[in-house]
Amino acid sequence: MKHQIEEIKVEKEVLANARKLYSKHSELLESYIDHLLEWNSKINLVSRNVSRETVREHVIHSLIPLQLGLLNDVDEWIDSGTGGGLPGIPLSVVYPEKKFYLNDNVRKKMRAVSAITEKLKLKNVEVIPKSISLVGIKTGAGIVTKHAFKINDLLRLTKKKPWKKIVMWKGVKGAYQEMERVHSNVKCTIYSFQFDEEFYEGKGLVLLEK
Repeated sequence: MKHQIEEIKVEKEVLANARKLYSKHSELLESYIDHLLEWNSKINLVSRNVSRETVREHVIHSLIPLQLGLLNDVDEWIDSGTGGGLPGIPLSVVYPEKKFYLNDNVRKKMRAVSAITEKLKLKNVEVIPKSISLVGIKTGAGIVTKHAFKINDLLRLTKKKPWKKIVMWKGVKGAYQEMERVHSNVKCTIYSFQFDEEFYEGKGLVLLEK
């Protein structure tokens, strides 16, 4: 099915602002990285040999939608396929007035995430250890997910749920290819990063709206 896709180029000032936001909340976010790496030595939450610097960049990467205003109009978010808490934990740290549900069907990862959120004393977070297809989603809620689903798979799993928008961290080329297989009637905007840094090369965000 052919979709009308709008592509918006995201300039490097957005990344600079995400880094400033990280710095503003660095104490708690650095503590998150500490706990994530500690748990990663026992359970595979992120790549085994990942450096602290790379994990920090993943956290900054998680904050980019805030600079684009993509989360402003939704108060409850489900981070599905959260793994070790990305992007949900960084978003919950910098957006304490919003509610975040961390969701994954791998229970041992969810035990680690529960322990991490308790250590960080995050009051706006709940953990849901089950498939997204079994999660009750309130009308007008949103879904975020970082490299955990193909677009069509997530739409299929949430087809009958009353979500308002979905924000997905994706490679831009792959996002276009995945949208060719989407049969749901959704509006799609792809934000392509123009950051001139190796970590962000080819990366972007996909916004799906009903």
